[in-house]
Amino acid sequence: MENEEVIDLGYLFKILKKHLLFIILVGLVCGAAAFVLSEFVMTKKYESKALLYVENSQKTSESVNINDINAAQKLVNTCQIIFKSSTMMDNLIANLDLPYTKEELDKMITAQSVNGTEVMQLSVESVSPQEAEKIVNELVRLANIEFLRVIKSGSLEVIDYGEIDTRPSFPNVTLITAAGILLGLAVSYIIVFVNDMLDVVVKHDDNLAKLYGIPVFAEITDFLSATESKYGYSKYGYGYGYGDNTRKQQQKSEPTQIGTERADRLLSENTPFAITEAYNTARTNIMFAASTSHKKIVAVTSSNPSEGKSTTCANIAISFANVGFKTLLVECDLRKPVMAKSFGVKPKNGLSSILGGFCTVNDAICPGVMNNLDIITTGDIPPNPSELLASDSMKIFLKASSEDYDYVFLDTPPVNVVTDSQLMNTEIAGLVFIIREGSTIHPDIQSALEKIRLANGKALGFVKTFCKPEKSGRYGRKYASKYGYKYGYKYGYGYGYSSKGGDTAAEGTGE
Repeated sequence: MENEEVIDLGYLFKILKKHLLFIILVGLVCGAAAFVLSEFVMTKKYESKALLYVENSQKTSESVNINDINAAQKLVNTCQIIFKSSTMMDNLIANLDLPYTKEELDKMITAQSVNGTEVMQLSVESVSPQEAEKIVNELVRLANIEFLRVIKSGSLEVIDYGEIDTRPSFPNVTLITAAGILLGLAVSYIIVFVNDMLDVVVKHDDNLAKLYGIPVFAEITDFLSATESKYGYSKYGYGYGYGDNTRKQQQKSEPTQIGTERADRLLSENTPFAITEAYNTARTNIMFAASTSHKKIVAVTSSNPSEGKSTTCANIAISFANVGFKTLLVECDLRKPVMAKSFGVKPKNGLSSILGGFCTVNDAICPGVMNNLDIITTGDIPPNPSELLASDSMKIFLKASSEDYDYVFLDTPPVNVVTDSQLMNTEIAGLVFIIREGSTIHPDIQSALEKIRLANGKALGFVKTFCKPEKSGRYGRKYASKYGYKYGYKYGYGYGYSSKGGDTAAEGTGE
């Protein structure tokens, strides 16, 4: 995985589109909170304004020169200081019997020039519109007295007296609500962006081929998403898919040895078309990837348990067998077997018996579980699985199997749990790496690929499982590599030993 990634506008818009509903919802919630806060919680204030014209001279003249105007503008600045003086504050408090200190009253009064002219605006802000009007007009009345007392010349002419305005000057509900919405949108986007950047789980739109330089053979969609959609696919074309009731009816009519939950995940004639095509795509890509090697043995592994490794391996083998290849499926997970339960077989012997020299290959093979498909299950769980898989007996077995079959598929344990899958790297064409969308994390992929590299192994390609179906066209589907088979597991993956053999151990599998 690359250490540095370039964030482009496409990525930013992709995050926006992906989380648009959440971002809008948070924005609306923040806007509603801002509205409630400004409308019902914040103290409302009301403003009353008066306009005064400052004259430089008390003498009446028909003409006004520029010097008089400049002098008047300077007097406006002087008046601002006078109106906020301590004497003015004391007079206001005394005349109106106001319940404020001079400092509080000073904060309520604003005196300023209007656009740099000789017109001055006095404004008073109060919690009461009547009080604001009373204070500003008293300020106007006192203005001439204080102005003449201090300046000794010039005069103030009232343009407008203050009036009662019942519209609150503060808070501005519209502005605060809009600011709340914008803040909510911005904060929610930042949250989802940072979360997306820090999220190391494999997502639907992750470009695994670009990140790791390894191709993606197929993307296997969730089985229920394919079968229970409004327009699911059947093997013979598109139409209404198989829902829970249909599957239950099918299971009742099938033989009991195959009518298990795990067997229902295997490819069959009842498998939806899109699922079958996804595995067919994986089959084609694996054939090309393995064509450069004379060894037609492919191992299937994953970074951790419960990522769909065993079911994917079984379905890939079935896909090869369906087109006429003589195929052998070998369960090499000698710690946690599942194949006996999946295929509904109860063999007396398995791979462990072959490698231990307790039986021949023919004694352990379950022939013809499907057309052109034979399987070898684990058998009894041995105390030394790693030693058996690394033994000369295993090499001899693989060599003989590759001569008798067109393709051999090995279901091996997760790379990050045990090293068993790396013990056969010299005998196989390569490994197909299973990744579970929404569960597998990139650090685990990196760790597994590094272990494969250090063991001189070759990762042929990825197969993504549990993928989300994409919406495309009327039927909400894309063809071929976008779909596949679901193999969810009820139980966790655990390693242990049992003297009762593989079928018993399969009960607690998470594969």
